[in-house]
This record gives sequence, structure tokens and C-alpha cells, in this order.
Amino acid sequence: VDVPLVFVPGMKGTHLAFDDDNDAATATSKEEQANTKKKRAWLTLGNLLNFPPRPDDDPMRDLSLPLTYDHIPPSPGEDGNNKFASHYPRQHRGKLVPDGIVDHIIELNVGTSDKKKTTNFVDLNLLPFYGHTTGMLREMDKEYHARRHDGMVESTESFQKQDDTAGDDDAEVDAAGEQIGINSEEGKGIFDRVGSFVERTSKWAFSNVTNATITNTNKAKQQQRKQQQQSRHIRPTAVFSYDWRRPLPELCTALHEFCEETFPNQPVQIIAHSMGGLMSFDAMRKYPEKYAPGAVVVGVPFETGIQYLQDLHKGYFTELDRCRQFTPEKQFTMSSHWGFFPITKDRLEDRFVDVTDRYSKVEEIDFEFQADVSGIGKKGQFQPKPVVGDNAYFDFYDAEEWERLDIGVFGPEYDDLLTDVQRQDYKKHMQIQMDAAKKWRQTIFGEGIDNEEEYNAELFLPPFVACATDAIPTVNQILRRNRKSSSQTTTTRKGRSPSNPYEYDYVSGRSVPGDGRIDFDKAFPPGFVSHKVVALDSAHAKQMCWEESGGNWGRVYDEVVEQAEEYLKYVREKEKESAAEISLEDMLENRDGRGRTVMKRIAARARNARRWRRRRRLAKRVAARPKRFSFRRRRS
Repeated sequence: VDVPLVFVPGMKGTHLAFDDDNDAATATSKEEQANTKKKRAWLTLGNLLNFPPRPDDDPMRDLSLPLTYDHIPPSPGEDGNNKFASHYPRQHRGKLVPDGIVDHIIELNVGTSDKKKTTNFVDLNLLPFYGHTTGMLREMDKEYHARRHDGMVESTESFQKQDDTAGDDDAEVDAAGEQIGINSEEGKGIFDRVGSFVERTSKWAFSNVTNATITNTNKAKQQQRKQQQQSRHIRPTAVFSYDWRRPLPELCTALHEFCEETFPNQPVQIIAHSMGGLMSFDAMRKYPEKYAPGAVVVGVPFETGIQYLQDLHKGYFTELDRCRQFTPEKQFTMSSHWGFFPITKDRLEDRFVDVTDRYSKVEEIDFEFQADVSGIGKKGQFQPKPVVGDNAYFDFYDAEEWERLDIGVFGPEYDDLLTDVQRQDYKKHMQIQMDAAKKWRQTIFGEGIDNEEEYNAELFLPPFVACATDAIPTVNQILRRNRKSSSQTTTTRKGRSPSNPYEYDYVSGRSVPGDGRIDFDKAFPPGFVSHKVVALDSAHAKQMCWEESGGNWGRVYDEVVEQAEEYLKYVREKEKESAAEISLEDMLENRDGRGRTVMKRIAARARNARRWRRRRRLAKRVAARPKRFSFRRRRS
């Protein structure tokens, strides 16, 4: 199949590494620069667990972006172009750059590597993230180019980089400082001899921890299904690796440029996860011809941005509650998440309510308020009944409102950590990104404009499949109340109490079907978009894994194949129609080697046919006449 398939991962799905590494700086040739291994800041096991413990401002684990920009914002009215990303100031990139897809949460490569001869290492990959998806697409892409004999090994450098770094981690050394080398007799190191045993043991242990109920028979069937899936379509594939901290409008433009550069003049099919689905929707809306085969998106936060308020106000410490790389002062420097929030009060509905008045009347308290308790990674129970309270909507795209409500870096907790100048820099940065994000949301979804129905009436979008989970309790309502006054006498440098005036409850609100992060009903595009709904049963972080690891990748890829088959059928029908329809102009202008047009050739054939018929009739008449005998004198 010649139709390319591009995978777009979600937020935090791309490794970030330091671009100014000493080894990279000293490398002279392009080959040395390409083979130089960068120091990663995200995702590493040490930073994920914060072990050994390091301060939050440690430069080797800092994921924040600079609060500086290239140019000043445009004046009002100058950003009417659809490509408005370039009309806004461009935030400086900092020292971190994308460095491949996060295939597994834990990636351990132990041993020595010799690229010229052989590789002696054990690759221990645990807790799959995107590894099942990218691994299958990588093999598919290699097989495609091998069958085409086009001289290419893979479509893009993103796959090649992952292959090249497979054994580039720090080598194991002995007590004398020498690498545990290769056996001179067999040409194999110790890790080659024991590697298969360690790998089998780790896979056995992990599979028993993650899904102990799967029998050996089911595993064999699922392995057979993997092989069948990979052989259904052999096609070129690519993975879009990007800096997920950047603004959404900028990332959307980068995605389309990547598809154009990688597969020029070719229609592309997209498969995307989480935030990658928002970027794909933007590209399809602006360039439907390029993405005519369609898209299959999984777990996309189309309408669920309010859940991200917890990450910004309290911080995101992952499911292990150990990571200290996403504290509020770091996340407020990033820009992609500002486009998640609803623009209007109607869009927010009752997903953010204030229950302070309810606590003033004891008889109305029918739940326990759990103040500032993180709900990330914690299993709950379905609670379809919402908590009644006052709608706490505020303008999410106004930095002044965030400061007024003491959210995140504007809370008293940061009075002694940030100066007034630093807070002003945060506000300027936030307002720039909020203006761009609001404009993007209005342009793509038609949200918050007066004639929303007319704006979307003439929308044409290629085939769109939206997959979402409806089996896991997902809290989609945040509660807030005023903090009770205390007798605490200490104050911050600004004369405020060190405790935030508001308390937030992220776990006691309404709990509906979803994937743990995104509720099912809000994981689909607006109603004006025609799309197919596919229900899954896996958690958000595992949706792109095989079923044996608790994911739904097999089910998702079935939709990818079905969509591609429909497109190929459509293309074949169009080719037949175009071949059968020859316009009169083409008939008049098309000439053969002797300069005759189609009409002249048809007339010549008709004349020849008439001559042939006259000759046949004449031959029949001659054959019917009686034969006459005559004696003629033969000439000597």
C-alpha cells in the first residue's frame, strides 16, 4: 500500500534532551554529531522517581521554557490569517530538543556496543507507552522499502535514530575500568550469552504483574494476531517527534510541514493519541486534500480541559507521585496546555463549581471534601450524580483572572519563591500564549464566535474515527471552597497568609465513564463534524499498547486498516471513472504519430470498414457467376 501512515504521539510522549551537551559541542563531522548521545531530561527513570533526590531547580532535570520571545505581539486586527501562529511572538526554545519517542517508561540497555561488528547488550524495556505502536510501524516501514528496492531503509530519521540509540547507553564496566568485552573465541560477550534468559525473565515477571489472568493459550493467540496485523498492510510510515511544551498553533503548523516534507505530493493517513489528535484535527481542517485518507484519533481532549487545572495549580507528579519536573512554576512556562480550556461558560457546564455556601449549612453536606488531594493515577468509583454548587467559571484566557484567584504561581505559596518581576514575566508570557490559544480554538472549533453554526456549515473534513475509553471512572468535576481562617501568625513577604485562600477537591466530584484522564462524552470532535465513535476499555496511558499489556492497539489498528481500505476503494473507483470519461476536447487535440486526431482516425476506420464491406460483396458476386472455359495459346 503506497498510502503513508503518520503517527502523532501525545503530550509527554517525546523524549527531551539537552542540545548543548559537551560531546555534541566537540563533535566536528556530521556523522559524529549524529552518533553523539544527548543527555536526556525527559523521560528518565531517575527523574521520574526523583532518585537520588534533587532540588526542583536542578538544571539537569529542568523542563521549563524561557519566558523570553523573539518579537513583540502584533497590534489588534493583524492576526486574521489562518496561519496565525507566525503572527504571534515566538517563545525561545531553551536548551532542550526532541530526542525520539517514549517507547517504554523504563528503558535499560546494559552491555557494550560495537556498531561495526556486533552488539553485546541486553535491552530491558518495561512499562510500554508507545513502544508497541512505533515498533510495529517501524517494521512495516522497513518491509515496505525492502520490497520496493528504492534504496531507502526507513522513511524518516525518527526511526533511524531510535535504531541507532538502541545500544548507545552507558556500557557496563568492570572494577578495573575496562568494558566487559567480547570473547575472542566465540565473538560474543557475556551479555550475549545470558541476555535471552534475562529478557525472558523480565518479560515473564512484568506480564504476571500487569495482567496475571491471561493464560498461555491467550498469549499465543494474541502473538499470532500481532503477526497478522503487521502483514495486513505493508506501507511507508513515519512518527512525528516534537517538543510538546510548545504552543499548539506552532505544533500544528510543524505537523503539516513534517507531512509535506516526508511525503511530498502524497495523501497521508494519520493516527494520533491524546494532544496529537488536536494537532491532527487542525491539519485536516486546513488541508483536507493532504489528509484525504482520513485519521484515527485516540483519547483526545476535545472538551475536557478543565481537568488540567489540577496539573497547573497543584502540579503533576505522575501516577507514582514522585516526579518533581512538573511543578506549577515549571508548567506555567510551557504553552501547549493553554489551548485545552473552554472559552465560554456554556462549554464549561457544571464541571467547576464552588461549594462554599453549601458548607455554611450543615444539613446540605452530603459528601466529604478532600482538599488538595491528587486524583491522578488513583482508581475511583462511578458517581454519575454531580455535586451541586455555584458555577465557578472565570475567563481562562485572561492572565489577570489567574492572578486574582491565586492559582499556581500567583498563590501565596510562591510569594517567597518568586519576585514581583518574575511574576510579571509569567503574566506577559501567559497572555501572549492565551491570546494565541483562544484564537486557535475559535478558528479550528468555531468556539466562542457569534455565528458558530454558519462558520462550520460548509466544513469539509476527511473520514474521521474517534476512539475513547468508557470503562474507567473519571472525575470530570472540580470542587472549590474558601479556606477556613486559621490562627497562623506567619505571613509571606507580601503580608499574606502562606496558605492559599481556596481549597480544591479533585476526587469527590462527579465521576463518569472515561479513561482516567479524559471522560468519554468529551473525547469527540464538535457535533458539526461527521465521525465514527469507537469505544475502548483501557487507561489513557495504555491505549496504544497491545491487548496483552492492558491496551487497545489491536482494536485501534483495525480501524486504521478499515479506513485505508475504504480510501483505496474510493481511489480505484475514481480511476475507473476518469479512464472512461474522455472529453471532446481531448478527442480533438489528441494526435497519433502521423498527426491525425482521434476524430480523423475514427473517420478513417469507418472508410476502411466500408471499403472492406464492398470488397466482400464483390467477391461474393464473382464467386456466384458460372465458370467459362477457354483455350489460350501459351506463349513460348
